[in-house]
Amino acid sequence: MKRSAASLKHKGFLLLMGGLWLALMVPVPAALAQGSYNRWTAQPPATIEPLQKKVRAAKPQPAAAPDTTEQPRVAQSKLLKRGLGSRMRQGQSLLEDSISMVFFSQNSRYPAPAVQARAEAKVVIRLQVAPNGRVSRTSVVALTPVSNPYRDGPVPAPALQALADEAQRVFRMLRFEPGPQTSEEDLSANFSIQ
Repeated sequence: MKRSAASLKHKGFLLLMGGLWLALMVPVPAALAQGSYNRWTAQPPATIEPLQKKVRAAKPQPAAAPDTTEQPRVAQSKLLKRGLGSRMRQGQSLLEDSISMVFFSQNSRYPAPAVQARAEAKVVIRLQVAPNGRVSRTSVVALTPVSNPYRDGPVPAPALQALADEAQRVFRMLRFEPGPQTSEEDLSANFSIQ
């Protein structure tokens, strides 16, 4: 098949135009890039400065631990004299020693697990009283269930533990007169459903 001269001219024209377009577009950036650096007038390279480290805001200081001692619902009328536990055991209570019993009755709550189990008990708590008169530590010395005619079977352990926890909670709020050193007091609490 023989191609016509017009067809060949048309294809040649298109090739020429495409080549010109390509020739005009590609060498322009290359020419600019070649002229951008002149080795005869080149300056020494600028010094490289390291990036500054990001300055982080200082971590906030943790707040001082708040006093976790619970505040009593009914305040204690006056400070207790030390030796309260031994005076009560010997039956030589002072008139002001009744403050601890009144304080306990006004600030204690019968725990729900103990109410559900109809649990009654006598709890003896050992208090460690700091020189400033605050109770710094408590521990259970004795936990004795009391028989209850309205309860069937033994007292469940969770109910007894709830009574011991409540006695410790209330006794931690007691305040004693300041003293020269840390002392210990053994106080008892009787829980009975009325």
